[in-house]
Amino acid sequence: MINNLNKRVLILGGYGNFGARIAQMLNSEANIQLIIAGRNKSLADRCAEQLGGLAEGLRLERDSINLAAQLKALHLDLLIHCAGPFQKETDYRVAKACIESRTPYIDISDARRFVCDFHRLSPAAEAAGIAMVSGASSLPGLSSAALAEIHRELPDIHAVEIAIAPAHRIDRGLATVRAGFEYLGHSFPQLRDGRWRESFAGKNLRPVTLAHPVGKRWLCDFDVPDLELCPRYLPDLQSARFATGLEPFPLQLGLSACAQLARLHLPATSARLAQLGHRLTPRWPGGTPHGGMIVRAEGKNTHGESATRQWQILGLIGDGPWIPAAPAAALARKFLSGNAIELGARPCWQLLSLDEILMELNNYSIVTAIESHSRERMPALTF
Repeated sequence: MINNLNKRVLILGGYGNFGARIAQMLNSEANIQLIIAGRNKSLADRCAEQLGGLAEGLRLERDSINLAAQLKALHLDLLIHCAGPFQKETDYRVAKACIESRTPYIDISDARRFVCDFHRLSPAAEAAGIAMVSGASSLPGLSSAALAEIHRELPDIHAVEIAIAPAHRIDRGLATVRAGFEYLGHSFPQLRDGRWRESFAGKNLRPVTLAHPVGKRWLCDFDVPDLELCPRYLPDLQSARFATGLEPFPLQLGLSACAQLARLHLPATSARLAQLGHRLTPRWPGGTPHGGMIVRAEGKNTHGESATRQWQILGLIGDGPWIPAAPAAALARKFLSGNAIELGARPCWQLLSLDEILMELNNYSIVTAIESHSRERMPALTF
């Protein structure tokens, strides 16, 4: 429960695919006044009206030259930045405006450079007396919480593999689709067998099996903050991989082909094609409303034996998109309740427990499971 009345929380991009879900989660707190902000005032007003209570809409451009002054005039207790794509916001303009206006800050970025370099803002954030966190989403907010749970029984982790297999029958935000599509073919380093090796987004198409009813999905390499944060925080790590993709299989095959064409410098991943894909994907036959995420680690257990431990979360009947919204909502409650969040700027690495995140998902069709295997029963990795 939030201690003080009328904590003012601005959600930038609050009428978008994830921002609107975060707003709905926080709207359960009577002591929070939500400000739904973005460049489209009518959409912001409509979202605020649906929330009811003290919620209000506001036109606010993240690229505004006087953004810091506007934030200062609003007297905010917290800003949640959901107005991606973060791959293109390389100057931290919103975060810097929060520092200048002394506004605590959370974002939902899963862009590797944005999240992994965010700590560079820490001296300025400390001087301003505020806490700032980047990556309060599935990656790395939820994935690192799952790894913290795994680490209890697997204190010596040598390899981490993470996969996200979204449902086909869900609403996808255009910004999310465009960011992923335009990144196809881009190269990035990943740790494999103790050495940094180059991969690219869309490479290594392979099957990954999740629990029923998600089942087998075809996924490929993609760049995420965890590929850099896992080696940073797990000193014995030798390998870190991440995979994601779409269903049905022909759609994923097409994306992998676009990635290969992009490597040949052909115009296969333009913004116009991303918009076309965003319109056509929901009409593609097949697929399911079920998706999931898996976090798997290999290493030594508390007895010094080789073992694996695997955690899964499934979003059923279209409820999967609530999962990436949950870490930001949970972290916002932590900020506003006065629970200790260190001053400065940092990635959302193990700042939340699994229980804190999963509590936000109690009202949705979300299930989780965790498995352990000794060396004798260790299944082959399917990544």
